[in-house]
Amino acid sequence: MEKNTRIVIGAGPYGLSIAAHLLAQGIPTQVFGKPMEFWEKMPARMYLKSVWSASTLFDPEGHYSLDRYCQVRGIGRREPIPLSFFVEYGQWFQQQAVPDVDETYVRLLERDGNGFRLELADGRSLKTHSVVLATGIAPFYHVPDFARDLPASLVAHTHVETDYTPFQGKRVVVVGSGQSALETSALLNETGAQVELIARGPVIWINRKLYDSTGPLKHIFYPPSDVGPPGLNWLVSFPLLFRKFPDTARQVMDRRAVRPAGAQWLRPRIENCVRVTERTQVVRAEVRGETLRLYLSDRTEREIDFLFLGTGYRPDIRKVDYLSPELRAQIQTRNGYPILNQWFETSVPGLHVAGALANHTFGPICRFVAGAKVPAQQIARYARAEG
Repeated sequence: MEKNTRIVIGAGPYGLSIAAHLLAQGIPTQVFGKPMEFWEKMPARMYLKSVWSASTLFDPEGHYSLDRYCQVRGIGRREPIPLSFFVEYGQWFQQQAVPDVDETYVRLLERDGNGFRLELADGRSLKTHSVVLATGIAPFYHVPDFARDLPASLVAHTHVETDYTPFQGKRVVVVGSGQSALETSALLNETGAQVELIARGPVIWINRKLYDSTGPLKHIFYPPSDVGPPGLNWLVSFPLLFRKFPDTARQVMDRRAVRPAGAQWLRPRIENCVRVTERTQVVRAEVRGETLRLYLSDRTEREIDFLFLGTGYRPDIRKVDYLSPELRAQIQTRNGYPILNQWFETSVPGLHVAGALANHTFGPICRFVAGAKVPAQQIARYARAEG
């Protein structure tokens, strides 16, 4: 590996898009990670919540867009987008734009003078002056307090299970009201489980009425990224502008843009199909042999065989386990998020962050595939200027 090679950790949509931009400029770049691994581990029968225009990966010239993939393969547009289709597209993008991906995991990243040293899982050790963290959301799944001490045989986060066949005929509760909780409930029900969805608030379905009823004018109300309600969605789609707002304003906009909600195409698979208990929380859970007893805020109880947590993700750089304690302590943060400059660079020179960990600075678009474009452009511009 060349001495001035830049390292990208993560081979999902963000890592691949960033590497594609760096390589297109002739900048030596090495990606570590398994391409599309997080997505590939999700249940194959799932669909993307994001619309078509918000589901492409990014290279500078757009040669490997989602539309281009369909053109090359001679296939038509599919909406909602099947997860398996998106994974195949992501792997095709990698083969075309970032062909040299090292699938070895990074075990340790630490400071080394003015640069960095990486230890890999296979025992190799590397040095570099620039690293991009694009590790995705997998480490950040949230487990509520009531479930933290429950055994893995009785509880799992929704991103863990890929096969629902073992739950056929079982009594299953899914906690949450976002897309993951709703789609998990639908898939469990269709597999033959006895499912109940418990949500602390109302179940909300995304309403894109203006998109469906305004014809060509729909593009005035909805940018390609399609994150957030009309009006706010345009602001969210410009993360370099979003970062200029005060912290309190950014937090308010973030909460409004990404409140838990389900896609309309999923609604018929939930309503009149799955038992839904809204505005109710699980306050306590007890193991009873091979079952769980749940105690709810409405003073009712449930005896179940398994519990799924569709409780989302809470990015926190302290959960990135390959960062050395010394390096982690040098990264300035706010509520677990690294504070970033316009180049997506942390307070540690040469260390860049993209994806969900950039949410505090650049807004909720960083949680979605559509958010990969700007960090790819900015990091590549920074690298070109640095020389």
